[in-house]
Amino acid sequence: MPVKRELWREPLAKNYTPSWHCPSCSGGYLNIVPDSLQYIETHESKKAHDHPAWDPDWIVFRFSALLKCQNNNCEEAVSVAGKGRVEMVQTSHSGDLDYIEFFYPEFVSPSPDLFQIPDECPDEILSEIQQAFIAVWCDYASAATRIRASIDRLLDHLKEPKTKINVTIQLILP
Repeated sequence: MPVKRELWREPLAKNYTPSWHCPSCSGGYLNIVPDSLQYIETHESKKAHDHPAWDPDWIVFRFSALLKCQNNNCEEAVSVAGKGRVEMVQTSHSGDLDYIEFFYPEFVSPSPDLFQIPDECPDEILSEIQQAFIAVWCDYASAATRIRASIDRLLDHLKEPKTKINVTIQLILP
């Protein structure tokens, strides 16, 4: 079950959505719903404009948007929110630089699967993994706890004993 880490770190832009699979059908990809991206500069970011060294790449936003599955048989709606910022990027082959707004998700609901889960996965394990997928956007420690819980559920499913008694025999030599 490889995880494409770079895919989940990619930001959204006004006209760009990373290649995230739909959380419902897994066959379609999510696209930004036109005109749904909303963002506002944070209070601290606005205050920084008064600094003599201020530069546009100091700007920080809060954003929200809707995504929709492009599969016509699904069309699942997904909400996304998080932080945004302005970054300087090369916009043409001539080397021209421009400032572009990028948006980094901290919340996605429902969350796309970060790796493929086998169809035969028991529901109690699946539930913990899906909770980890939700938490990973904003709280890695909670996601790790959910993964650990899914491993506990897997061991229960496999009927592994919760504890094992280790008996150590100590030989006393004369």
